Amino acid sequence: MIIVTLKTIPLNEKRRETLDILLTIKGPIMAESGCLACSIYEEHDEEQGLLYVELWRSLAELKRHIKSSNYAKILEAMELSSQIPEISFYESSETQGIELIEKIRGEDGPGSGRTPPGAR
Repeated sequence: MIIVTLKTIPLNEKRRETLDILLTIKGPIMAESGCLACSIYEEHDEEQGLLYVELWRSLAELKRHIKSSNYAKILEAMELSSQIPEISFYESSETQGIELIEKIRGEDGPGSGRTPPGAR
């Protein structure tokens, strides 16, 4: 799985436009073959940054996406940033869920930690 993160800090007067571009493209990207998820998060701090995240099944499918017209719109949103956007690509060969929390919290023996809500 490939995880893509993009953090952008839009110019104040371009924040709504940047968010609109990402919201408009989210559905079409999720419909692309190999896209596992696409999410947009807003920071509510001084910077008012936007975090855009995509998950892809394979590098080949991500490469096809990067060459697409949909990706050109992501690049357009990046151009509205007040700073150089931070983009990262992570390749993961293993994914774990709540069982990792249970394993770690249980390492010290019984009673070492509470079971997370909804885990049982």
